[in-house]
Amino acid sequence: MSKSARDVLLDGLEDLTEEQFKRFTDKLIDSRQEPRVRRGAVDKKDRLDVARIMIDTYTEKRALVVAVDLLKSIKLNQVAEDLEKDAAAIGLQLTPKADETTNAEAPFSEAKFIDAKSADLVSRATGVESILDVLLSRKVINNNQYSDISAEKTPQRMMSALIRGPIFAGGNPAKSVLYKVLMDQQSYMMKDLGAH
Repeated sequence: MSKSARDVLLDGLEDLTEEQFKRFTDKLIDSRQEPRVRRGAVDKKDRLDVARIMIDTYTEKRALVVAVDLLKSIKLNQVAEDLEKDAAAIGLQLTPKADETTNAEAPFSEAKFIDAKSADLVSRATGVESILDVLLSRKVINNNQYSDISAEKTPQRMMSALIRGPIFAGGNPAKSVLYKVLMDQQSYMMKDLGAH
């Protein structure tokens, strides 16, 4: 049976000593990655639980990217490299290849725009349902997220839940898709906010 992203993440966490695992979970809680993982979610949890929580919070590939970043931040570079190799072995490329860097520039600048203007996007939100429809069709959000966000009472709360939840969790690729959808559906607002 082939390994899943969850298996790769779990194997990486199992390579850590108890002290290293504690440092890893402390860094996870302190991480600025959105959505944030709360202390209560990982306190007194084992490696299997933490792997599940990370995947539920970030999605499979992004959980591996976050894990690699956290491992490097606590100077466990060899474990981080092993995790990247194991991910590559199951077809997940966690870092862009040299020839992909130019293509990565555009999503990065679009993602920076979403990060910088998220408060403005929330305050000026309209027509969020049609944005959700496109994001669902492009698999940026799933049916449960669609339902949860649609249940919010105002467009501003819907946009806030969208950006702070699945868009931040999806990282630069998700932010790039949101940017393009907003440019397509609400170009006047986007240009007013400085989009090109």
